[in-house]
Amino acid sequence: MKYLRLIPALLLGAMMTACNTTKKLYEAQEYDQVIQRLAPDICDGDMNASRINMVAASYHKANQADHERIQALKASGQPDVWPEIYQRYCSMKGRNDALKCFPTKVKNGMNYVNLDLDEDMTIARNKAEAFLLAKANQLLNTGTPVDALEADNYIEQLWHTNKDNSSLPELQKKSLLRQSERVLVSVDNDDERPLLRDFVDVVLHFDEGEVPANVVPATHRMHLKSDDAEVRVVINDIQVTPDRLDEVTFKETNGGKTVEVTDHSQNKTVTVSGAIKYYDAYGYRSLASVPFEVKSTFKNDYTTIKGNREACSAETLSRLNSHPVPVPTDESMLIDTAKKLNDLLAIELKK
Repeated sequence: MKYLRLIPALLLGAMMTACNTTKKLYEAQEYDQVIQRLAPDICDGDMNASRINMVAASYHKANQADHERIQALKASGQPDVWPEIYQRYCSMKGRNDALKCFPTKVKNGMNYVNLDLDEDMTIARNKAEAFLLAKANQLLNTGTPVDALEADNYIEQLWHTNKDNSSLPELQKKSLLRQSERVLVSVDNDDERPLLRDFVDVVLHFDEGEVPANVVPATHRMHLKSDDAEVRVVINDIQVTPDRLDEVTFKETNGGKTVEVTDHSQNKTVTVSGAIKYYDAYGYRSLASVPFEVKSTFKNDYTTIKGNREACSAETLSRLNSHPVPVPTDESMLIDTAKKLNDLLAIELKK
């Protein structure tokens, strides 16, 4: 029985500890933490007057401080103030949403007003994104590791402002390439068709000055260091169309003379698709993935006739000098796609 009597005492002690902790947070002006701790209980029906008063005071004091800070920042006219303005609007909206579920009587008693901040938040977010994007690009374009490291601060702020910003992968990729001592580039094959050794060699062969100096082709597994980065060219699919010969036959007449004309078209295509993936040290985190599709297309048109050549039109006569040619092998066309992939990769690594 003494254990049963002990349980309510423990619960009471825990409640007193929680109250003391919340009061200390309030006294330390940690108003948002007070709201986070107490608002859910009030929404669930806890009508403790002291807790409601503490939440009400925290709500109004925090909003007032944010409002005054926003006005001061706007008055400065500086472009770098918008990230903070946006985050303060987010805080105000978060508090407002946290108290929406309070009973109407409680909200009326604490002078709660549902704030309409959507338009202000949209304007602030757009201006914040524009500033952060411009600042990050300015630092990254110097090409120095120190500036790239500083750019990371703005890239992180941009992520917190809008994690869906379309420029984020490109910024993260550029920062990674600028900061890394070595960028090890390799080719991975996820397709069932085995890759030619020459294909890998061609993809990873860069002319002098074609890519940044820290780019290192990794034709075999190399030891990674903490300040290295990885770029993996991942081949997801290789499609080779069958050799195809399309033919269209028609007749031409001229002065009572007739000729049968056949236009022939030889066709074949090799398509290689996949993604260029960027990883930080030891491949722990994928920072960006750029999809690609490269094609090698063979097409040869020629014309043959049966009948009187004098019946041919001038256009048909001009095509009679063309002839069928041997269709390239799968291997030769695959190497051609490797050259195109190499060009694409070089452009990517220099962005």
